[in-house]
Amino acid sequence: MYPKVISILFYMFFTCVIFNPQVSGVTVYVYVVIPFLDPGFLRFVSNTFRRWSGPLGVALIVSFMGSPSVAVRVVSIAVCIGYLLYTSGRGLDCLHQWMAINVIFALAQFVLYYVDQSLSIQLGPKNLSKMLWGEYATETNTNFYEIFYFSRVSGFSREAGFFSSLLVASFVADIVRGTTSRKMIALYCIGLFISFSKSSFVFVIFAALYPLRDGIRRVHPLIVLLAYTVFFALLGAYLARFNFFDSDTFGHRLGGYAFLFDARLEDVVHGINASELIAHYRYLPYVHLIERDVQGAGVTFAGLPANVAEMGVFSALILLGVVALTASDGFVMLLFLLLTATVSITTVTSFVPLAYLTLYWPRFSAYSAKYLTVARRPPAWKSFAPVRYASVRKNVSMTK
Repeated sequence: MYPKVISILFYMFFTCVIFNPQVSGVTVYVYVVIPFLDPGFLRFVSNTFRRWSGPLGVALIVSFMGSPSVAVRVVSIAVCIGYLLYTSGRGLDCLHQWMAINVIFALAQFVLYYVDQSLSIQLGPKNLSKMLWGEYATETNTNFYEIFYFSRVSGFSREAGFFSSLLVASFVADIVRGTTSRKMIALYCIGLFISFSKSSFVFVIFAALYPLRDGIRRVHPLIVLLAYTVFFALLGAYLARFNFFDSDTFGHRLGGYAFLFDARLEDVVHGINASELIAHYRYLPYVHLIERDVQGAGVTFAGLPANVAEMGVFSALILLGVVALTASDGFVMLLFLLLTATVSITTVTSFVPLAYLTLYWPRFSAYSAKYLTVARRPPAWKSFAPVRYASVRKNVSMTK
């Protein structure tokens, strides 16, 4: 019972990000601390230490060399990944329940937008966060407005875009783990409709790629990473010639790739922060285009260039190499890159750890299947392991 309570608390703060306070401009993610209250999780960490300590150690060293704050975020993400795997493997997962609560609350916001718009705004993330934490309320944006004649809402997330990203990441993680149900599919579809944003298109891309998953799995994750980077670098450089058609949305998401060609060598090698970007490169049309977004968020670009800008190119490349070399296969690597395309891969907010869960689940499920075969216990999940793990799944099914 006690581990279940800890899991409920973790997933509450994990999916309802506005429940976490902010101190001196830094969000304190309570869900990073909660897992350590469960002795079972500590045993899980110690039992699997040899499998993850090496890659995590390298990631921490290169992150600290690039930026100490990145190293702290890497540790935080590692805790979240470990606890997500731990609860998924032991049947303690509460993601469905809390995502359902988020969608139902978002649906109430959506209906009230047309019945009593002021009340809907009162139930938005900004007011709720201030009601909970006062001056320590986390940064939010109640961006309820109509797209294609329908309102967009945020649930318990910072804003509608983050809610959409959380829905997509959770939905994809469910499909990868084989834990979907008809009720949850219906709720996810409702949530994606009432939180519609650019992030929602990631699920459309996922649906298009899913039939090709077996072929993409055979491609090494490093090759997937390289192909992804080259494609968006060429696309970003091309669109920068037209100033991203004056779209700050595309400028913020793809401008970083163009910036890598336009920046001074020392800024690429050592990195650059948001204020330095505006001070030194405001003359670039696409930097001027996204100036307000950069100053408001305090970050440079989105996607992989964000890590290069923050850490410097060498530290960022090594960190990306660690991620690619530890990925389960090429398909989940591509999903990970798409799910984190709007933020840095070292962002701690909930949908990024879910992207890592997707990245590592096939390998973890195979490892757990071998363990359960020895222990003569059935798994608490339906494995999504790649074809090469089929024999392991067969052995598990024979022990039931």
